[in-house]
Amino acid sequence: MNEKIDLVSLPKKSFWKLSVPIIAFCIFDALYGIVDMVWISKISIEATFAIGVSIPITSLIFSFGDSIGQGTNSIMSRFIGSGDYESSYNALIHGMIFANIIWVVVLACMVFANGILYYWDQADSYVMVFDYLVPIAVFAYIFIFNNLFCETLQAEGNSHLPTILMISANILNLILDPIFIFNLNLGIKGAAYATVLSAFVVFIIFIFWYISGRTKIPLSLKYFKIRRYIFVEIFKVALPNFLDNGLWCFSASFINSILFMTMGEMGPVLYALSNKLKSLLIAPVRGYGRGLMSVTGHLFGAHEFKDLEYMFKYVLKISFITILIVMIVFIFVSNYVFSLFSVTGMENEVFWIAIGGTVIMLAIPFSMISSKMLDGFGKSMYSLLFTCIKIIFELILIYALSIYLNNASCVLIGILVAEILAAIAYYLFLRHLFKNFEDTYSEKSTVKTFNDEENLIDAEQETKDDNHKISSKIPSIIALIALESIVLGIAYILIKYQSHELLLSGLIAFVIGTISYYLMERLNKPILSVIGFLVNAVLIFFLLGNNGYMATILLIIVGAILLYMKLIFKRIE
Repeated sequence: MNEKIDLVSLPKKSFWKLSVPIIAFCIFDALYGIVDMVWISKISIEATFAIGVSIPITSLIFSFGDSIGQGTNSIMSRFIGSGDYESSYNALIHGMIFANIIWVVVLACMVFANGILYYWDQADSYVMVFDYLVPIAVFAYIFIFNNLFCETLQAEGNSHLPTILMISANILNLILDPIFIFNLNLGIKGAAYATVLSAFVVFIIFIFWYISGRTKIPLSLKYFKIRRYIFVEIFKVALPNFLDNGLWCFSASFINSILFMTMGEMGPVLYALSNKLKSLLIAPVRGYGRGLMSVTGHLFGAHEFKDLEYMFKYVLKISFITILIVMIVFIFVSNYVFSLFSVTGMENEVFWIAIGGTVIMLAIPFSMISSKMLDGFGKSMYSLLFTCIKIIFELILIYALSIYLNNASCVLIGILVAEILAAIAYYLFLRHLFKNFEDTYSEKSTVKTFNDEENLIDAEQETKDDNHKISSKIPSIIALIALESIVLGIAYILIKYQSHELLLSGLIAFVIGTISYYLMERLNKPILSVIGFLVNAVLIFFLLGNNGYMATILLIIVGAILLYMKLIFKRIE
């Protein structure tokens, strides 16, 4: 099969053709989430609290398939844009292999879930949280592949089928929810069972659609050949998107801790409801971003850089106007909307959420649209870097404000400032990329192709060289991830112990780690990162004494691993 797929000649038309169905799905999916929350709120406030606590974890599970799907979508779109159709067929199978591996990882992580949830809440709400999460996690395979197939179909220009199927699943879920929750008296377990059953129906249809050959991009092993380049390209987009969601899950748990301390159970409930409403209000922009990502991949593969810049400005403009209209309407109906969830007597809090949320929402299109364009380019690592910096800044600001304000407004202010700064950074960075695309890719392709035997050997050699370069950077990648994890871990501990010594040590660790990472990259000497971690370990030990024992051990272990990897790669070279 080699059916022509053209999203390049009329990019604006292609964008709307892809975006409208996705927007419809995003809106309906968000409405489903809200209605689902309404049903659960009828059980008890504890059930609503349990769902609020579960949202970060379920979002993480769903994001596995979504992230792999976006990575597969990106490389498939670039292959199609460059005219290499068979490699796009091959990329589909690589994405499915990735998804199977990730499912095994999810099941392995379930071993630790019980202890983590019990640590979070040892009361009755803990039991409800676990009751809801177990079915979702056990059947994660279904959700992972549903999200993957949605993205791969969009890569071939078909967003109608995924939209119809996912909306149908949500409708079925809404029908099953009250039956499972109330009629069968399953409570919060019923909500989880209804979600799994409705997703399973869609999964069967997706599998049938591909196996029966009804797609433009066929699912066939005759096109399959393992290529490390494809795995790397999927990974380069999937990992940042997953870590983006993972960092959001961590920050959501952090914020829930702050809100629980300042407002009790109602704090996390309000935050969960705000996120549900945010999903609805931002749905059009999410649809614009998803549609733009596929078009971006095709244009980028075809070297249509002027059209790329035009589409960026065009989509950004319509996204901003859409959000402005949506938020004006929301301000007037915010009290009524929150009352649907049995939230009463909190008119002042709801008012400030609506006002602050409006400013936040007006900033989000800049970061969301820019992020999706980076996904289309296959440059999602930049998006991850921006997200890491934003979340670290946001959490530090929230914690600092919580000390002085001692109320929940610190959360709203912290998120607002961080989103505005992130929007500015994203916009300026995309402008910088557009100015340099012509020079960067004037004499080289934006994606490696495998169209003919003559180019195949050269492409394979380039792939090996790239893989070697990537491997040599593994210590620096681990250093960055470890640095962010340690800083976020220290920030989380701050909430529990309210310790200024911990705050000081965390800031020192962040500064030293950042400097060592920067020098390591500039001077190409990973050993500097190891030295930075060891210096951090010594400082934290002296600052915190016995309280810093575990952090010290972890830092020393990370430093030793990095040194070992450096020696191994030096021998390979």
